Amino acid sequence: MNDNNHGSESFLTGLVLGVILGAGLVYFLTSTEEGKRAKEKLTEKSEDLLGNLTDLVREVEERGEEFKKKAQEIQAEIEGKTVAPTLSQIEKLRERGRRAIKFFTRNGRPLA
Repeated sequence: MNDNNHGSESFLTGLVLGVILGAGLVYFLTSTEEGKRAKEKLTEKSEDLLGNLTDLVREVEERGEEFKKKAQEIQAEIEGKTVAPTLSQIEKLRERGRRAIKFFTRNGRPLA
């Protein structure tokens, strides 16, 4: 029970410190000249980053479309090349299976 109480005390301490720091930051950004300049710079930087992010998302979408087209082409190519085993291949596989059974059995009983 002591550990649980300690955890809630830590949470409340963190919450109070977060509120105090947040209030101080809001005061700094809105009431001081330096804060107002910093706020303007932050706004400009965030707009630049948002523009870069928009370009990046557009590029990812374009590459995704290219990948989709290539995947569709490969799928169509694979579907066009249906590989059906011939009768002789099936017979060869059966014979290999029979030999394997003979190898692992003696007088109709498993070796183990």
